[in-house]
Amino acid sequence: MKKNEMTESFLNKLLLYSLEVSSDCVCWVDEHTEIVYANTTACRKLGYSPDEITGRKIDVILQSAGASQLKKLFGAARKPRHRVESGCVLKNGDIVASEITVIPRKIENHQMACLIIRDISCAARSKAVLERRLELEDVVVGMSSRFIKSAPDEIDGEINRSLEQLGRFGDADRAYIFLIRPDGLFMDNTHEWCAKGIEPQKKNLQNCWLDDFPWWMKRLKRLETITINDVEKLTAAASMEKSVFKSQDIKSLLAAPLVSGAYLHGFIGFDAVREKREWPDGLVKLLKISGEIIITALERKRSGIVIQNKIEDLQKVADMAVKMKLEIFSLKSKLAKFEKK
Repeated sequence: MKKNEMTESFLNKLLLYSLEVSSDCVCWVDEHTEIVYANTTACRKLGYSPDEITGRKIDVILQSAGASQLKKLFGAARKPRHRVESGCVLKNGDIVASEITVIPRKIENHQMACLIIRDISCAARSKAVLERRLELEDVVVGMSSRFIKSAPDEIDGEINRSLEQLGRFGDADRAYIFLIRPDGLFMDNTHEWCAKGIEPQKKNLQNCWLDDFPWWMKRLKRLETITINDVEKLTAAASMEKSVFKSQDIKSLLAAPLVSGAYLHGFIGFDAVREKREWPDGLVKLLKISGEIIITALERKRSGIVIQNKIEDLQKVADMAVKMKLEIFSLKSKLAKFEKK
């Protein structure tokens, strides 16, 4: 077919067919921001029939921020097209992250705009995952840096600050440390952070006999990370632990062993009290890495105390030696005076 044989009607049919088979959502809106046309893809993805969507305001399918931005761009003829990111609201109420290309056009003295709507939810999720990963790395790097700079007597305070940061980052209700005593028979809740409105449990969790938690300790001694998404689903083998968890209103919890030199020193954990939840892999890894950083800091604190105690003992010996030397000198002086007489 020759170009001069293509009537306007024929070309319009080609254009309409192109719109109908497009994989993108295409809508035309008028100067009142009412939808005058939506292609088949737009109707299918948004969940409306052509009759339902025609005549509706653009606010119906775009979140308020995106609709407001679109209205500002509507009459902007300075640029041939604009891009807007907004949540696209489906008929069932779901919201899909979308990129909208806005192409203003004046057609037969009517200000119109063509909207090409693309689903970018996958890209948005990937971006969110990357941002979350970067935040996680910032938490780990910041924590490591602060512990390195901390003196032995500052480490306990830094642990409390780190538990708060971890708890807030992980959206936990409690974050805590338990340390096993040198006798290997008892453990204590040594550090704790609680979200606003959550009852602290630290005072109630001192002098805990390890044999009261057989299921729990068996896993920790195997250096396993313990992930419990629903306390109610714990088996009969964990009945003693389940009773303790329920007494503290714990619905879900996550714990990682604190290990140094292949020796179990305790554990670090999160509680979910307000509602049960699942623990994502990234948060599990963060808790394990944080536990490694904290137990290293605690070992450095213990070594620092040992060294300080030795220094103090040596100082006492030195003081005693000086005192004895002075006493001997005094005796010699008295003896010399006595011999002169």
